Amino acid sequence: MSNTSTSFTLTLDDVEVQAYPGETLWQVAKRAGETIPHLCFKDAPGYRADGNCRACMVEVEGERVLAASCIREAAPGMVVRSAGSSRVQAARKGVLELLLADQPERESSPDRSSHLWDTADQ
Repeated sequence: MSNTSTSFTLTLDDVEVQAYPGETLWQVAKRAGETIPHLCFKDAPGYRADGNCRACMVEVEGERVLAASCIREAAPGMVVRSAGSSRVQAARKGVLELLLADQPERESSPDRSSHLWDTADQ
């Protein structure tokens, strides 16, 4: 992250938040205290986001398609909707339903406490 002199603002769920060049929307949201679900990466050293699972989709005002927040870079003045967007919530629900359809029932799953099941419970 850069120093505060290079920071800029964007709007996340109707709240103006500070962002830094090179930060993803997911990172900005996390720092602002908003939880955006994610499955295809771990927020830890040595992991990188690929945007494969699509569980972290957000709506960017003025754009036709939803964006994977884990790989979408923040930009000055951007208006982003996450928790308050019915379109985002429907997309996340659909993604989880598709992923869970390809899994064994939770009771017979080899890892009943996986991050996937935790996310599905939210």
